[in-house]
Amino acid sequence: MAEIILHHYAQSPYSQKVRSYLGYKGLNWRSHLVPWVPPRDELNLLTGGNRRIPVLQIGADILCDSTLILRTLEQLHPSPPVSRLADALIHPLARLWEPRQMIYLGAVRFRSREDVGGMFANDAERTAFLQDRIGFMSPAIDITKTSEFAPSAGAHVKLHANWLNNLLGTSGAFLGGERPSLADFSAFHGFWWLRPGSVKADLLSPLDALWPWVDRMEKLADGASPTPIDAAQALTLARRTEPSLTPPHAPNPGDPPLGARVSVAPDDYGKDPSTGDLVSIGPDHVVVRRETPETGRVHVHFPRWGYRVTPA
Repeated sequence: MAEIILHHYAQSPYSQKVRSYLGYKGLNWRSHLVPWVPPRDELNLLTGGNRRIPVLQIGADILCDSTLILRTLEQLHPSPPVSRLADALIHPLARLWEPRQMIYLGAVRFRSREDVGGMFANDAERTAFLQDRIGFMSPAIDITKTSEFAPSAGAHVKLHANWLNNLLGTSGAFLGGERPSLADFSAFHGFWWLRPGSVKADLLSPLDALWPWVDRMEKLADGASPTPIDAAQALTLARRTEPSLTPPHAPNPGDPPLGARVSVAPDDYGKDPSTGDLVSIGPDHVVVRRETPETGRVHVHFPRWGYRVTPA
């Protein structure tokens, strides 16, 4: 099997979710660090325009969305197993809370100038990040009005945190008992992102089960040591490989036919579309084919949940 390449950046919570999972599985992987703020021209050649991070590459198969990434890796690498004891939590966490959590978390993460300290190299980098995220989060939320939204967001975050804290108080080291479950990976990374800010010591204190669990989930990433790879190498590996992970075609009524030119985009925010020729679609996946001189033929994979598939 081709090497696993993670296109990510260090501060991305969804990337930390995948890094911790790779570490738990003890998988060797290659690390391609991308900038916080687009453009990411080489990565766009692989995805066709999807701007959400992380992206996982296995040869000429390009996996977008962290939930799809974990689902695919679990099929390919079932050992060591994840706990199945928290499977009932997958839907509320991975499909309801997790896709929209940044709407709430972003409103409480930066509550003071001190909360911003250390995240950006300078004011210019901070300004570029904020200007980019204004468009990225629209229309789900207007981040120019964060101060108006913050009290409501804080209430939502606190309610969710207390729910998790109570579950962890009775479940063991993880939501799935003594081994992490897929629910753990979907639930922890937002709080990993909140932890450096004042919200941990103020809004979400004390939560005696939650924060040690976040620490345990982060440390899982230590189970694997990535090696770096640059964009040119990643493109070369795609070009020298054929797609091999396409799931069976199982369309729903009304789905576009095979070979149709389609656009796939998130349905909430960060709606930059990826366009390609449909090679497989089913109740929980959509795969499109793209081809450029730099990448050769690649298959770009998306989940159905949270994404729209429309004629291009």
